[in-house]
Amino acid sequence: MLNTERVALMTRLARYEKKEEKRYLKIGKYYRSDYIGMSLLKNFFASTIAYILILGLAVVYNMETVMHKMSGLKLESFIFEAVVGYILMLAIYSGITYTVASIRYAKAIKSLEDYDRSLKKLEKDYTMETQGALRKKPGGHF
Repeated sequence: MLNTERVALMTRLARYEKKEEKRYLKIGKYYRSDYIGMSLLKNFFASTIAYILILGLAVVYNMETVMHKMSGLKLESFIFEAVVGYILMLAIYSGITYTVASIRYAKAIKSLEDYDRSLKKLEKDYTMETQGALRKKPGGHF
């Protein structure tokens, strides 16, 4: 017998798997600390590459000022400013990354808990139907 509630639940679960698989199901495979650590590691490399590119563009754009600092042996102040700028940028972006990754992980876990509850409900429904079918067999004992 076709149970319309079960069909609707199965359709909803299949839609969830298809739609959210890339986001939530992959995030749910990790522990919270691993997921956030991985996000921070990606952020470190991306921020470092971005800072090097931005610093290179700034040096090319302000070549006259850079040459003036280099000729006056004020290279230490230039390097100090570059390092402080890098540390500041890395700290800000790491904070943002940590916050975003924490929120994404919390949303994914909540969504996966709802998905798991629906799966358990579907399994329970099938178990009850199977047990009922075994009881209805003529001459069968359960």
